[in-house]
Amino acid sequence: MISIIIAFHKGRNYLKDCLDSIRNQKYKDIETIIVKDMKALDSSENIDELISEYLDDINVKVFELKNKTGVSAARNLGIENAKGEYVYFLDSDDYVMEDTFTNLLEAVDTPPDGLKLSKNEIKFVYGRIFHTWFMRVAFNIEQGNVDEDEKLIEENPEKFADAVDYKFAKCNRIEEVTCLGTLYNRDFLNKSKIRFDEEQKLYGDVTFLVNVFAKDGQYSYCKDSIYVKRYHNDEINLPSIDKLEDENRDDLMAKAYIDAFRICREKKVTFEIKDALAKIFAKFYIDDFSRRFHDKKDQVTDEKIKIFSEALKEFDKSSFKGLGVFEKKIIKAGAAADKEKIKKWSNIRLIKNKIIVMFSSRKHLYRTLNVYIFSKMKQKDNWIIFESFVGRNYSGQPKYIYQYLQKNYGKKYKYIWIVNDKKLEIDGKHTKVKRFGLKYYYYMTRSKYWVNNMRQPYAFPKRDSQIMLETWHGTPLKRLVFDMDDVHSANPKYKQIVYKQSRKWDYLLSDNGFSTEVFQSCFMFDKEKILELGYPANDPMYDKNLDVKAAELKRKIGVPLDKKVLLYAPTWRDDNMYGAGEYKFELALDLNRLHKEFGDEYVILLRMHYWVVDQLDLNGLEDFVINVSKYSDITDIYLISDICMTDYSSVFFDYANLRRPILFYMYDLEKYRDVLRGFYLDINKDLPGPILTTNDEVVDALKNIDEIKRNYNSKYETFYNRFCHVDDGNAAKRVCEKVFK
Repeated sequence: MISIIIAFHKGRNYLKDCLDSIRNQKYKDIETIIVKDMKALDSSENIDELISEYLDDINVKVFELKNKTGVSAARNLGIENAKGEYVYFLDSDDYVMEDTFTNLLEAVDTPPDGLKLSKNEIKFVYGRIFHTWFMRVAFNIEQGNVDEDEKLIEENPEKFADAVDYKFAKCNRIEEVTCLGTLYNRDFLNKSKIRFDEEQKLYGDVTFLVNVFAKDGQYSYCKDSIYVKRYHNDEINLPSIDKLEDENRDDLMAKAYIDAFRICREKKVTFEIKDALAKIFAKFYIDDFSRRFHDKKDQVTDEKIKIFSEALKEFDKSSFKGLGVFEKKIIKAGAAADKEKIKKWSNIRLIKNKIIVMFSSRKHLYRTLNVYIFSKMKQKDNWIIFESFVGRNYSGQPKYIYQYLQKNYGKKYKYIWIVNDKKLEIDGKHTKVKRFGLKYYYYMTRSKYWVNNMRQPYAFPKRDSQIMLETWHGTPLKRLVFDMDDVHSANPKYKQIVYKQSRKWDYLLSDNGFSTEVFQSCFMFDKEKILELGYPANDPMYDKNLDVKAAELKRKIGVPLDKKVLLYAPTWRDDNMYGAGEYKFELALDLNRLHKEFGDEYVILLRMHYWVVDQLDLNGLEDFVINVSKYSDITDIYLISDICMTDYSSVFFDYANLRRPILFYMYDLEKYRDVLRGFYLDINKDLPGPILTTNDEVVDALKNIDEIKRNYNSKYETFYNRFCHVDDGNAAKRVCEKVFK
């Protein structure tokens, strides 16, 4: 029998995934020991009801850790109460693949070639650890989402076969040294008196593993056994243990190294372990600890210097292998606890690295000039920077705020537009600045106002006196940021990044009460800073001469005046990407069939999301489909469209201002709803149009569009009154009077 030991203090949703993975195991002779850390347990997370769903399926036994706290103490309590021949530690926020235990036990009974061991000689057997940001269902879909372990094993199988190499040498941080993914013989642990150091709240795995190796435990391994280490994509509300803020973190880290080095020395553990740990420690001390001397917010105490020096004194000649001249001097100064020399050599190294980085690219050079020159210059209180969709367009809320200011305030302000292409057409008197060019940093730092409809660059060095108006770009249907369970886009640190960026927003624009409520939740943003004033980009929809303007736009874009217009504007898919900001898209709409059915009556305007970079093949459809993805302003597209069809994009909230038919082509609804995003609305009750899942249904809807209009008239009115009631053609006026006074 295998005893699976799970320490729990927070993260109910993670725990469910963890327990589901145990339930799905092919091997069934298990007991699941859950140890609740009562001192650290989040009172809002009652897991008793959840556990009751698994009691019989996975033989659950619950124990409470009351007089102690920490994962080390919880695991020890689990070991003491375990009955299985083997124990396996599983963190409550991780999970295992369905054949994990079957494969591990097979590696005990039949060790890999080259290991001439009997079953009784094997004290532990380890498998692979995959790293992911995704829940189980998404991970099963995307098997490729693994960390460097996978490449290491496939390219260098001998590295994986070497337990010291796999468990220690490949690690770059002390947090990566882990007891997880390994099956331990319980009798071996008990006879050897191997337990976790209960004073060690953060780095208990290190000394535990070193003690395991110190006992000369024979081992086996299995590359087909998969433990999935799940990173937390919300380190703000639910940080993993290695991200917890703890004032004793440095002391605990130093203690882990000191104790590990001592065990290596006293028990004559193989020198590769000590060298591996020394390498990890040196990297931390040089790249992190010594640099704190230059951070005014981080006061390095003499006590911290002293405790780290104890660990550094364990270094020998082999520990310095691979270090540069300055790095060696920093380590030697640290071992001597010489604060001034640590600062001196760390400063020299820092200057050297800054010079190298500064001249490694123009962007780094510009950033350096910005920090040391532009940021020292006086702020210009009448300069306003505008940026729409990361410099790609002249559109959205920034465009219409700019046009209102131009018309009503004229020369009072200097208007700067951030663009990717200086050929982008922008009316009125303004200055165009290329994004991330030298002038970009100059104007960015000196302008008092910044009007944006996307998140600003992560490294934006905002002055306290600057005012940032985040106008956003739509009412959300799909869940955003902190309302998402998982992040499946190219940057899994999305939540942390957005949190930091949104702290710099002085105002956040909202189009309705629903958005105001959602923005408070998804951005963790103060209601007092949210301006529920409507969207300026929707002002043109209330133009009294709408028909005349629409006819002019049709001529400009090349749309026949005698045909109806269907706008198809799908959004991107989080899990289908080339990289950050570059997404693939597979068109599920049968354009050829629509051409045959409606070519004489309709023209389709195809509007892809600005993050989609795939070029769609429209050969043979030139007289029927017009790709307007690169047309700058989608508001113009709304005005000339008779029907809007989308999937999960926010475009329909804006389009609803026109009171024209809306169709929803949600061909991958189940995956998008249950795996990728989820919705804020009950789409079956709240949407002002039918949900279509096949091309047959799309064809049928277009043929019966008048009937759809009649059937959804009541829903449309309810929807309009809930989401469009603030827009009236004067949103830009209200925003400018509030922000620019």
